[in-house]
Amino acid sequence: MQHLKEVNKIHYKEYNLTDLEALSIVILEGFGSSRFIQEPLYNRRKLNALTEVLIQNLDSALRKAPKNTHPVLYANDGFMRGNNRIGDIFTVNGFFTTSIDDFDNAHSIKWIIEPLPEGQTKAHEIYKIYNHGEDCPYPEYQVEFERGTKFEITDIKKGKEYNVVHIKELPSQTI
Repeated sequence: MQHLKEVNKIHYKEYNLTDLEALSIVILEGFGSSRFIQEPLYNRRKLNALTEVLIQNLDSALRKAPKNTHPVLYANDGFMRGNNRIGDIFTVNGFFTTSIDDFDNAHSIKWIIEPLPEGQTKAHEIYKIYNHGEDCPYPEYQVEFERGTKFEITDIKKGKEYNVVHIKELPSQTI
């Protein structure tokens, strides 16, 4: 964390996040390391004392992080779910990582997400705290939905290479 602070890559004190809350965001945003936090939310056998602490701190960090202000968000294969039908309502058990940018690089599903307005959404602009993608060829500005967020499928467009699934966030309880 100290190195990230020194190179001005992480900005968590302005949001009153603890070091552990900030670390949970860094792990979640890390290329491939997000599985460390996500997998125990779908497979309880992978839950241990460390992952439980990280999940709790990520829950807390998101409540402190700035709410999403973008009208449309995108995800490419970030959340896998089969047998999608228009009108289906589903809850994401884990955290749902999205971006303000459409990279158009899906392999099987591209999600186009309509979040609730800023005062109601469970989506948070974590890129304002830590943006791992700002040095990438194509910067990625991640927006994270709290776990337990509900969505409704509003449209599905079948494509040759992948399907485009439109979803909208539904009002739901805070964890």
